[in-house]
Amino acid sequence: MHQEITKREKISPLKMLVFIIIGAILLILFNFLGNTLKLNTSIIDGLTLIIATILSYIIIKKYITSYKYMLIENDLIIQEITGSKEKILVNINTNQIKKIKPITSRDYANDKKQKYNKKKKLNKNLKNLDIYYCIYEEDDKLNLFEIQPSEELINLLNITK
Repeated sequence: MHQEITKREKISPLKMLVFIIIGAILLILFNFLGNTLKLNTSIIDGLTLIIATILSYIIIKKYITSYKYMLIENDLIIQEITGSKEKILVNINTNQIKKIKPITSRDYANDKKQKYNKKKKLNKNLKNLDIYYCIYEEDDKLNLFEIQPSEELINLLNITK
């Protein structure tokens, strides 16, 4: 059994302050534009709430979510961890994996253009780890996901498949 969790990107107080200032400026500009165009205030308020929610979602996804990669015997399990909640995103047998390569490989551009049943991006773009893409077959359909595991997990996956 092998288990690892991607590190959450740390957000500095300065970076958080910049996000808050940019968000506030965007909301103020949006309200100003709505008032200038003489839109209904309830529409402006509703759209402002939607924009604030989207900005919050982006921050949560980028800085609070992490991924747990587990290799238990021949099963690869990938969980999304947000706070204390864990959600299984991928649960496949290593025999289902058709290809696993770094996105820097020559095959990536051609493989990404193909039609897939599901495409998922399960990485945090951490600076010290390479991003890999994995093509696997499930229910006679090909699926693709991008992950950012350690070299140790990649080596174990290549051995078990």
